[in-house]
Amino acid sequence: MDIVNSTKYVAFTVCNLAYLPKALVLAESMLKYEHKKIKIYLIDRKCDAVLPDSLADFIWIEDAGVPDLYDLAFKYDITEFSTSVKPFLALKLLEKFDNVIFLDPDTCIYHSLDPILADLEAHPIVLTPHYTRPHDNAWPNSDVGMLCFGSFNLGFFAINKSDEGINFLKWWSDRCFRFCFFETQFGLSTDQKWVSIAPCFFENLYVSFNLGYNAAFWNVQERHVSKDGNGNYVVNEEYPLIFFHFSSFDEKNPDLLSKKSFFHKGENSGDLLELSMSYKAELQKHTTAASKRKYGFDYMSNGDYISPTLRRAYACVASELEPGCDPFDSDGPVGKFAKKNFLLEKKSTQFVANSYNDIGKHKNKFAIVNFFMRLILRVLGPNRFANFARLLVHLSSYRQNRDMWKI
Repeated sequence: MDIVNSTKYVAFTVCNLAYLPKALVLAESMLKYEHKKIKIYLIDRKCDAVLPDSLADFIWIEDAGVPDLYDLAFKYDITEFSTSVKPFLALKLLEKFDNVIFLDPDTCIYHSLDPILADLEAHPIVLTPHYTRPHDNAWPNSDVGMLCFGSFNLGFFAINKSDEGINFLKWWSDRCFRFCFFETQFGLSTDQKWVSIAPCFFENLYVSFNLGYNAAFWNVQERHVSKDGNGNYVVNEEYPLIFFHFSSFDEKNPDLLSKKSFFHKGENSGDLLELSMSYKAELQKHTTAASKRKYGFDYMSNGDYISPTLRRAYACVASELEPGCDPFDSDGPVGKFAKKNFLLEKKSTQFVANSYNDIGKHKNKFAIVNFFMRLILRVLGPNRFANFARLLVHLSSYRQNRDMWKI
């Protein structure tokens, strides 16, 4: 296979080492359909991991020239950090390439990317909506999810080297460096929510309704995946399947497609099931020792685990700490701040976020919380209780409550 190395376009993705098998599946599909290596930016501490250079070009994020890198790596968790650098990396790549295509590491290509490149010949910015038909109101929360997480799924975007494309990336990058938090209660959803308002500022931004782009669990209700007479995957018997986004893929239950709830969950069958099963097999083929490593930016220099609470507290006070200090230094200003405010776990147990799916596991805890909430309601009265509840929403973001922390 001849590998193409032109400046016409470059594709890139970002991932930590734990996600490396997914990125390698993407890289192999890129080689198959484009005869081109994808660039994989490793959002992790540099280490001696063995990387398959024959499949992709690897760049450690510590070598990518990201400004205030360690500040970002500390105040953001892995999801926030990896999404915060995407527009900056795209900007850097546009210095050498005419077009840049970003794909999440858990996507897989099934067709030439020529349709995307054709879009970029006519438009500076190409995005895809999460889905293109309103949800049935019978579905819990209907379209509220799109209001919370953003209109466009930024597991894909494409930009050309134009003034508008560059200005879009500069605008987006600035917002991501400062406000790439996953705090939907405050209108923030990492990098995605910002781009919901981008059409207000960039008049030539193109929203693609090509249903072969970015097919995923959140839009399978409108996209039937099948095979044409040549054995190629198509969507609704009309659009070639350019790439599928296996977000939250359930490797133990590929027939369910995703670990998350969605329309028609459990109805995965036919060619879509075949797609899921083949993706699972490819992931298993690319499992490496490197993917077993712990995320390097989750730990202080002495091995103490950095909790989500410590990250938010740091974001609140970072401007008041010694300029240029290494936030990961256990003996530095941040380490001392963490000890003073009891922000270190006694055991370095990794944080596992609870979701709505876990509510049933905590019925007794909810009963206790609700008992005290009813007690507070009785003491405060309904009007002051409503203000108290609003205050709790504000306090849910520790980075906005400066009076809570001692320096």
